[in-house]
Order: sequence, then C-alpha cells, then structure tokens
Amino acid sequence: MNERLTLSSHLSIDARVTSFRDASSLERLARGRFRASADASWAQGRGLYGGLVAALLARALEAEAPSGQRIARMTVCFTAPFAAGAAMLSVSTVRTARNVSCMRAEIANEGADAPAASCLATLARPRPSAALVHHGLVPPPVPAPDEVPDGPGELYFPAFASRFEFRQCLGPRPFSGGAQARVGGWCRSREGAPFDPALVVALLDAWSPAAVGVSPGWCPVASLEMTVHFLVPLPHTRASGWLLYDASCDHAEGGLADERAVIFDQHGTPLATAQQLVALLPGAERPT
Repeated sequence: MNERLTLSSHLSIDARVTSFRDASSLERLARGRFRASADASWAQGRGLYGGLVAALLARALEAEAPSGQRIARMTVCFTAPFAAGAAMLSVSTVRTARNVSCMRAEIANEGADAPAASCLATLARPRPSAALVHHGLVPPPVPAPDEVPDGPGELYFPAFASRFEFRQCLGPRPFSGGAQARVGGWCRSREGAPFDPALVVALLDAWSPAAVGVSPGWCPVASLEMTVHFLVPLPHTRASGWLLYDASCDHAEGGLADERAVIFDQHGTPLATAQQLVALLPGAERPT
C-alpha cells in the first residue's frame, strides 16, 4: 500500500496522518465546554504534537471570544503528555471589558486528573491608535520559495510534519553540529487552510527547534511553554501560500533552550511572534 499521497512533483502527504482541519476540530458541548478527538497520527514522543494542542486551545478561545475581540496573545504551558483519545476543553473568563478581555483555557484527556495544557490569553478589539504605529520587524533576505529545495528531511519527522511543507534557507541543517542556533525558511500547509490563529500557532511549533542546529546528533526535544503574540487580525486575507519563518536560540544550557521566532506573510508583513522554552532531552537512538 502506498502510504504517501503525491499532490505534485514536490508535495506529498503521509496517508496515515489525518488532516489538520479534522485533527483541530471541536464539538461544542455547552458554553465554555468542548470535546475533541485526539488523533494518534499526530504523536510526537510520549504525547501529541504541542502545536496541535495549542491550536485546539486557540479554536476554543476564538469560539468563546467576546463579540469584536480577537486573540492578541496566548501563553500555553504544556504540563503533561497529551495522549490520543477523547479530550475535553474548558474556557473561562478571568475578566472582560468592551475592548480587552482575559480568558483561561485548559485541555485534558477524558478522565484525566489534571490538564495536559493550560493557557492564559489576552483578547482585544482592534482599534485605531493615534498614539503610536510602529512596524520594526523586517524579514531577512532569502531566496524565493521556488528557488529553495524541499526539506531537509529532518523537518519531516515525525509523520505529522508531512501535513506541512518546509523549505529551509536560514540556519544550519537540524542536528548537523552547525555554528549557528537558527532555523527558518518558507513553510505552508499542504491543505490550503486559512491562516487563522490555530494554523499560525501550529506552524510556529512545527519546525525543529533552533537550538538543534548546533547539536552534533539527534536528540529528543519537547516544548514546555510557548507564548504567541498575534500582530495582525487573523484570518489574514492578504496571506496565501507560503509563510516565512525565522527562529533563533538565545541561550541553551542545562537541557533548556530559550527561543524566539517570527513568522511573515509572503509580502513581508509580520503575522506573529513566539517565545518558547524547549527541553533538550538526553540523547537516544532516533526512532525509525
């Protein structure tokens, strides 16, 4: 059986991996209560891919957002491995006002004693400001997407990564023992999904950590915490196709790496920034 579905000469999806749209969908049970079906094809190590967990939280927050407000910033703490199977999400309001609200969201496997991830988010109503407008984030100079080869292959591990496409042109190859703790390049969803908060937060966690560019060999990694600041209202109507990702590690020691990333649309508009705390686990044989 051919387990890869070829879309074109350079696009293929592992047929065992369900679509991102299906994997990140929610069923509303009541106000502030949702059910999800966690799909084992999105597994990464002991649990499921953290970007999918964050995407589910973003969808729940959007569903409960006060009218006219959007997610401006969300901080996700990954507190336990999130297993495949039925999952429950809850959203509560810490404080709400006309223009700004603070909300809390949690996700847990059905029957679990504690959440697998919790999130604190700020939601805000977009409004003009006469005080200050400043756009200081500039994309790095890179070749056009069609000038950059697909890959490298390390970015397509585990299998869920086949739902995205990567074309690295910033930083050394992951796990190559390079001189720079940086990773980035062009990326997109193979499904043509809209660039809403769920997809953007998933893409911000889909790349290999920047720190592993200086690692001389493979090592397991895990996100412990991620803060995402959405810079523009999403879905972003001007963004289609490719996004440009650029991440760097400022410090790694004691098995922990501090990383910062920014993602731009194809016109150079920054869509979101992220800061992550990444665990670099003791080296082990790379799974097949």
